[in-house]
Amino acid sequence: MTVMPVEAGFYVTSGFGPREGGEFHYGTDFGRDGGSGNHLVFAIRPGTVQYAGQAAGFGEWVTIDHPADVGGGYSVYGHVIPEVVAGQWVGEGQRIARINPNPATNGGFPPHLHLEFHRFVWAPPGPDRIDPMSILAGAPYPDSGALAAAASFGDPLFGVDVSEHQDGISLQQAAREGISFAIIRTTDGTYRDRCYRSHLEDAEAAGMLTAAYHYLRNPSEGTSIQEQVNASLAVMGDAIRPMWLDVETEAGLSVEHVRAVKQCFEAAGVRVCGVYSYVPYWERRITGGEPDSNEFGALWVAAYGQNPHGAPSLIYPGNSHPQWDYPLGNQKPQIWQYGSNALVAGFAVDINAFRGNRDELRTIFYGGVTPPNQPTKEDFLMALTDAEQRELLHLTRDIATQLQGPRQEDLPDGQKNPAGGRGWPQLGATPTGQYHTLVDGLSETQADVKALLAWAAAQSGTTIEAIKNHYATTQEGK
Repeated sequence: MTVMPVEAGFYVTSGFGPREGGEFHYGTDFGRDGGSGNHLVFAIRPGTVQYAGQAAGFGEWVTIDHPADVGGGYSVYGHVIPEVVAGQWVGEGQRIARINPNPATNGGFPPHLHLEFHRFVWAPPGPDRIDPMSILAGAPYPDSGALAAAASFGDPLFGVDVSEHQDGISLQQAAREGISFAIIRTTDGTYRDRCYRSHLEDAEAAGMLTAAYHYLRNPSEGTSIQEQVNASLAVMGDAIRPMWLDVETEAGLSVEHVRAVKQCFEAAGVRVCGVYSYVPYWERRITGGEPDSNEFGALWVAAYGQNPHGAPSLIYPGNSHPQWDYPLGNQKPQIWQYGSNALVAGFAVDINAFRGNRDELRTIFYGGVTPPNQPTKEDFLMALTDAEQRELLHLTRDIATQLQGPRQEDLPDGQKNPAGGRGWPQLGATPTGQYHTLVDGLSETQADVKALLAWAAAQSGTTIEAIKNHYATTQEGK
């Protein structure tokens, strides 16, 4: 999707093309009634920030290189105050800058956004700079309902898929960095991954949702489907987790192979979540043509684009990226592996996104069954010992008492209040006669301080702000 670089209410103040006097304007300027300074600027397409900072003729600028899978091109945003850094991945409609309110940065003209679009990469003035409005034709504003649908998914859950190639990664550190799920390899054909159990225990100790995956080999590569499944079962042992079928071997596969491995896992009592593949493979490398992926469960697709390096959230192309709406085998992806260079816990790893919440992902993995070793919030109390439950109850009551004050029946006879209710005698009473709670007391103290400041200001002939500043200065000197 391509979106407008400014909010609704802006209009073109100077278009692309020749100006009076013969000068050619290689961009489009946007302004609005009432002034444009400090209004927000948004990326028109996903891409990687190339420059953000000082630029001759612009004061400051932001430039973004857009990958081919979102339409390509190179956009330039001039006369702005950048809010992004070079190398950062941004999504379409993401805030990247503010319009600089200082007219000195644009030749003395009123503050505005100057937008350029270059056909491939940055180009000097000439035929490779094209009219931005031809790119923006029909584009929604970033604050419009067209983007609200993507935003309604909320922040995605990020996850990793790991094998012995990531031996040594701390998935507990990954969880602290925001990773919510891990999909762990059991086998490649009949080759048994030696890190399945250690990765699984590490991920589940960190509270991640977990599943397994098997890299499916064509029997022509030397092992039968059943032998592959047997090897996977041996690796899992008593730590069986739902299975994803990795469909991408260079030897090619038929739909019968995928169907057979699913049936063999299910016959052994293993839930199959779905299939993993990439677009060209599923569309062209499976014998008999593109199969219906719904037969195998959910769809997990790999599509990397430019595959940038960086933190998962910074390189994520966004909830409204076209890949989310690209059906593969009559089904849109539930999980998108959008790169293989995400920096997580000190490793460069495959990175995945899920547009939904934890409960929805759990349902895809486990079909509504509670995952092993991962108690839900509903049975949290059941996971506590009797002593821990008593301690939790005691702490909860103690916190309530501190905030609300003791109950009347807990006060000495001389302090009981005929007005009833909870509160602290030490904090005084409300106009209705009830004792103040801690919040009441703080509120009244704040009112008293304001009144005292107003009196002091009146007596000294100064202002409340001046008194505050004087107090702050004396405190800094201590």
